Amino acid sequence: MARPWAIANWFMLGGVLCGLTSCGLSPRLGLSTAPISTAPTEAPKTAPETAPKTIPEKAPTAADQQVLSAATEPSAGEPAPAKSAVTGANPASPPGGDSFREAVNRATSAVAIGQSAQSHADWQLAASRWQQAIALMEQVPSGSAHYPQAKAKAQEYKQHLAAARQRSTGSIAPPAPPAPAPAAPPAGLVAQIPIQRRQGGTPVVAVTLRGSRGAQTFPMLFDTGATGTLITAEMAQAVGVTIVGETQARIADGTTVTLPVGSVDAVELGGLRREQVKVAIGGSHGLLGQDIYGQYGIAIGSNQINLHQ
Repeated sequence: MARPWAIANWFMLGGVLCGLTSCGLSPRLGLSTAPISTAPTEAPKTAPETAPKTIPEKAPTAADQQVLSAATEPSAGEPAPAKSAVTGANPASPPGGDSFREAVNRATSAVAIGQSAQSHADWQLAASRWQQAIALMEQVPSGSAHYPQAKAKAQEYKQHLAAARQRSTGSIAPPAPPAPAPAAPPAGLVAQIPIQRRQGGTPVVAVTLRGSRGAQTFPMLFDTGATGTLITAEMAQAVGVTIVGETQARIADGTTVTLPVGSVDAVELGGLRREQVKVAIGGSHGLLGQDIYGQYGIAIGSNQINLHQ
């Protein structure tokens, strides 16, 4: 049985609806014709003053979804973010450029270790670096721009690996530095003769004599005023000069003396070589005459004599 105050509410609602109809207003103003519950309404509970008020979130509309999608998608030309391995994506092999650069880094490390290596363990570490560099070079894909260079580098690294392994066992000696290539002489230059010292203003140079007893080098005066070559008896005895005759020679005081003449197999100095040279034997100093160098132009410097065509 309805309560008396609920029945009064029904009569009041019917009066309001009749009033609206009589004023020409449509009852379709959003008023629900569903029966109103007769259950007594409870007074709203007051939230504690300390509890923060929460605002209900609004569900995103279709337009909001489009804006969010556009904001999260990469723009044209921008690389898409890489997938994380946690999501189950399979990580690809390193790109060819990455493998190539990492291989070069390992090879650089191997070279640095080898330059300062002082023990077998150091060389073993260098060999390990070379092995890693080779493996990385072989991982460069054929479609990479570095592929041709990677193939060549892999072969080169294998040679360094073999050397490092041998050094790790102490079976080879450190490589000797390459000998510098001799400089080509200027055009027309026949000989460059170093000056050892000077005697009375005359240059003294090293001359090699070859005879039946072998070859020896002696200091001799480079006397541009002498027509023939003179060696001492000691020099002739040392190299085994064969006596073939005698000659007349004028000495410093103007007198003429007779000297034996011998045959020297070869005379060498500064790159110049003369064979089967006739020399006078006597005096106390060897003397190099015009018969050795007279056909060339002579330039005497402070430390060197140049003979040129």
